[in-house]
Amino acid sequence: MQEVTEKNIQELLAQPKIVVLDFWAEWCGPCKQLGPIFEKVAGTLTSKAIFGKVNVDNEEQLAQKYEVRGIPCVIVLSKGEEVDRIVGALSEADFRKKLEALLARP
Repeated sequence: MQEVTEKNIQELLAQPKIVVLDFWAEWCGPCKQLGPIFEKVAGTLTSKAIFGKVNVDNEEQLAQKYEVRGIPCVIVLSKGEEVDRIVGALSEADFRKKLEALLARP
């Protein structure tokens, strides 16, 4: 799991894999709920996607660029383009199901 910043995001987006970004903040209760779920699911899907975390307090410009209005917000990018987003905390089963369905798309 890597921290994504304005400095390294282009390098991530240049990869051929789908990129999954978790926009979060230290003070956000639902982020604390989703964080461990995101990391656990990411650990099982690293062969299919690149996973990263974006701290919105440290990376305000990235949050603005992707129009993040509420957190936690997970944005799925393919070839640099947003294909879906998940706003709010989900259960592990629901999060895994939604993410696996997105990663199964051609």
